[in-house]
Amino acid sequence: MNNSNPAANALDKLPEILKKNLNKNLCVCNEVPKMDIINAIVNGANSVAEIRKQTYATMGSGCCKQQVERLIECLCSEETDK
Repeated sequence: MNNSNPAANALDKLPEILKKNLNKNLCVCNEVPKMDIINAIVNGANSVAEIRKQTYATMGSGCCKQQVERLIECLCSEETDK
């Protein structure tokens, strides 16, 4: 059972390009690092609205919304298959 680091397991689902700059701000308006957004997704946030509530990302100009949506798509795709 490898639940010791769910964020590390989640990174395995991301394409290489999305694994870059994990500690840099994905949301520059509110200074939210990409890793904070990934952790929010791992902990159950599966929509932009949930990410916004937990991290304040996308609350500025919204320029990071598309990137946040892409992370959600990559990290939740298998788990939300119904």
